[in-house]
Amino acid sequence: MSPASPLASFLPGSVPSVVVVDPRFDAYATLAASARMGKVSLHLRSGGSDALRLGRRLHVDAWLVAAELDDMSGHDFVELLRGDSHQSQVAMLIDASDGRRNVVASSEALEAGADTALNHPISLADLERLLGLPSEERLREFSPASRSRSFVTLPVGVGAAAIAIAVLMMG
Repeated sequence: MSPASPLASFLPGSVPSVVVVDPRFDAYATLAASARMGKVSLHLRSGGSDALRLGRRLHVDAWLVAAELDDMSGHDFVELLRGDSHQSQVAMLIDASDGRRNVVASSEALEAGADTALNHPISLADLERLLGLPSEERLREFSPASRSRSFVTLPVGVGAAAIAIAVLMMG
């Protein structure tokens, strides 16, 4: 995979499509804020099978994968992604609390087929580095003039629960 390949996947005027596969949705508040500002299209899934189905329906520029998912390990998920010949960038998310374990987790992530390993909290700058966008390309891709409508998608049950809570609060 060449370093320029992620750039070729962007459509003019589009924002990167990122799928987070992690049962801990609350750890991505920073990325959700970037999605609300139209800088990234963010999709959250807690399990690997749901994420794979989503990946078959839409183009994904980057995958952020936790070590443990609801239905499989993150390493298994990355191997499945690579087996399906996804050309997206893949980052394994590791716990930064233990420095020695951090090094081991990073090497395990690379062995599983991930392009890199990232620590929480994940920022838009981390995504830009993952996608390999040079400074001038970042300005063009993430400028207000080039933003398309962006949103955060959640599994149907979570989305329905959020809507129900909003209706109850308004009523």
